[in-house]
Amino acid sequence: MDESRAILSKHPLNLARVKDGRPPANVVLLRGAGIVPDLEPVTTRFGIKAGGIAGVALIKGMFRAAGMDVVDVVGATGGLDTDMVAKARAAVEALKRYDLVVVNVKAPDVCGHDGLATEKVRTVERIDAMMAVLKSDLGPETVVAATADHSTPVALKDHSGDPVPLVVFGEGVRLDDVARFDELSAAKGGLGRVLGRDLMPILLNVANRAEKFGA
Repeated sequence: MDESRAILSKHPLNLARVKDGRPPANVVLLRGAGIVPDLEPVTTRFGIKAGGIAGVALIKGMFRAAGMDVVDVVGATGGLDTDMVAKARAAVEALKRYDLVVVNVKAPDVCGHDGLATEKVRTVERIDAMMAVLKSDLGPETVVAATADHSTPVALKDHSGDPVPLVVFGEGVRLDDVARFDELSAAKGGLGRVLGRDLMPILLNVANRAEKFGA
């Protein structure tokens, strides 16, 4: 950031802005900058080919760091104006080429950070419409998981350590008594409380792709 300020402050465009009495655009503001971790690609760790759909550059970078291809979708912005249905349709098409497709929707997190309770409700309703497309267009051989990477309560306007709901559905997936997808209902489900690292083995198992151990 210091280097960007040193370079941009001397740029002719900024010198002209200062001369005209306007503020210079003289710094690159970085968020969460760091070093790419040494991750084992999903292609070798799980033996699958994976793609990811997102509107946020940070999430696209996470996909690439995990050895996944980025599937670009027109209308996927990462904001409240993102086209969720377009993401769903792109995911259906991508599953013709990939074993796993991850779809990220940033909008609920945005609403949580901004304290927009009513808009968060509308966002969830839009996610329902997106899931309806997936449910109607995906074949019976597809296993779908819906969850979140963290909780962002509107009251807190920040991430919290609260557990998030998880649902896994598809042909032949064992059912429990939970009929609603929310935090309190999911806490009573048959999956119990699992860690994020447990999800892929669960999905591989219900998709009949897990490595068998023992006899």
